[in-house]
Amino acid sequence: DHRDLHYPLRRQRQMCIRDSNMQLYYIKGAREMMKSKKSKGMSMLEVTIALFVLAVGLLGLAGLHLVAMQSDSLGQQATLASNLAKNKLAELQEAEQLTDGVDQYVDKDNGVTYTRQWMVQSDVSQEDMMAVRVQVSWQGSIVDRCITVSTVIKRT
Repeated sequence: DHRDLHYPLRRQRQMCIRDSNMQLYYIKGAREMMKSKKSKGMSMLEVTIALFVLAVGLLGLAGLHLVAMQSDSLGQQATLASNLAKNKLAELQEAEQLTDGVDQYVDKDNGVTYTRQWMVQSDVSQEDMMAVRVQVSWQGSIVDRCITVSTVIKRT
């Protein structure tokens, strides 16, 4: 009977094909083929783990980006402080009277206040020379920062 032939096939989960003469051929390993078809793709757990790993990586990149931006800001502040110190030294070299002093510069773009302090010392080894030191300090994001530039100027 036709039904008797197919019942064992369903129960055993075997696959079969018929040729043009209606001969029935069983396919060996059909159960393994069916399992391999089910295992294709990704499970929900695998997708969740992959998303977690991706999220951790993106958070690491965001933290790295933040550190890079802070370092860039610190570099800009140090460059400006160095330029302020060099400009003050140039002014002092052109000045007729050298005296100690203090002034401030406010960077309006970044909201940082720089304090320049210069000291003149006449007790160098040669009488016609004066040692000048300019110190620029500012409040950094974590700690106070300062840059010091020194030179020797000939008295006029």
